[in-house]
Amino acid sequence: MALGKYAVDYEERINYERLRRERLQRAKDQIQAGGLGALVTWDEANIRYLTSYYVTTPMRPSETQCVFIPRNGEPILFGGGTPREVERRMPWMQGRVQPTISAFKFNAADVDDISILVFVNTIARLMAEHGVEKEPLAIDGSTCGLLLDRAFRRSGIQTVHGKPFMDRARMLKTADEVELMRITCANAESAFAAIAAAIRPGIRECDLVGIGIKALYQEGADHTEDLVCCSGFNTNPYGWSFSDKPVRPGDLIYIDVDGNSYQGYKSCVYRTFCCGKATTKQKELYAECHDMLYRAIAVVRDGVTDYDILAQWPDSPEYWGYDSWEEVMPYVCGHGIGLGLHDAPMISPLRKAYGLPPVTLKSGMVIALETYAGHKGGRDGVRLEENLLVTQDGCEVLSRWPVAELMECPIA
Repeated sequence: MALGKYAVDYEERINYERLRRERLQRAKDQIQAGGLGALVTWDEANIRYLTSYYVTTPMRPSETQCVFIPRNGEPILFGGGTPREVERRMPWMQGRVQPTISAFKFNAADVDDISILVFVNTIARLMAEHGVEKEPLAIDGSTCGLLLDRAFRRSGIQTVHGKPFMDRARMLKTADEVELMRITCANAESAFAAIAAAIRPGIRECDLVGIGIKALYQEGADHTEDLVCCSGFNTNPYGWSFSDKPVRPGDLIYIDVDGNSYQGYKSCVYRTFCCGKATTKQKELYAECHDMLYRAIAVVRDGVTDYDILAQWPDSPEYWGYDSWEEVMPYVCGHGIGLGLHDAPMISPLRKAYGLPPVTLKSGMVIALETYAGHKGGRDGVRLEENLLVTQDGCEVLSRWPVAELMECPIA
């Protein structure tokens, strides 16, 4: 990040008007390219992408907030709290915030339930008003998708799966999105600094998670998931949780500052530490994991495929002592990252094992690559991860917490 992260009057940093305009245009381009008449989404990241509205954590499972966007019109937000107040705070949505009409997750048992009928009739009316009622409607992000599909088809509206269209819109980041992701990674560094300073014998994994989350909110995070924090024997085999286990001298501790969200944009960065002095074997294991990760990073650039990345990693699950890729699915992998923690594209040996076609990386994608080293039956495991901006001739590593050597946190 070249500049500060807060808005000022003496230089342009994040241009929010441009951010909203360019995100919306990319979504419209995908709607047009897909031959859709309209799209409706309950996915909180897609709601933000289309309107900049922030769906709070407790509201996400309820699906009472959604966005409708016709191919030839502007997005309409349903369920934005008090609509007039939302419009006052978000003037770019003036006249396009309405009360919720999608409370059917709580009420609907079949296509004849009144809550389903109210929703379907409202969307059908909006499609008719825009002249797209004979064109497909894409449905994205609802657990009631099967009911909605049946109800819309009964009303004469063809429906299609909407997620791929929004995935494609969000895969290539705008300049402002990239800058927001640089800021998010910088915030993650503050969390790692606070955690590294706190590592000592007796502190619990859950304490370190709390310290990291506090640091993130102090940096202006608008949301964060629980961090991954595993220590000692909890590092092998690989797991992705935390407990009340106390850290002891000589323990390795790997931590993922994941789901850390700054203005919607996420980080997913693993680092491994040692409580006190590390052994030679621990350092060798760390080097093994680091080498795996940076061999993959070295090939990342515009035009390469996930298969090119997979070629840099062990070609058999037996490397970790297991029989199938399903057993070690998360051990070496990659994923897109942005408004979602795990976005397209996905990079996994399992995709290749299933015979799925390769995915080509493009300049402007932001991806996370993750590697793990730990021998079956061993005491220790090492996890590392970097966030990368794919460029024409390589990549920019957005995550900057030191990674070249195992960081030893002094006990005394």
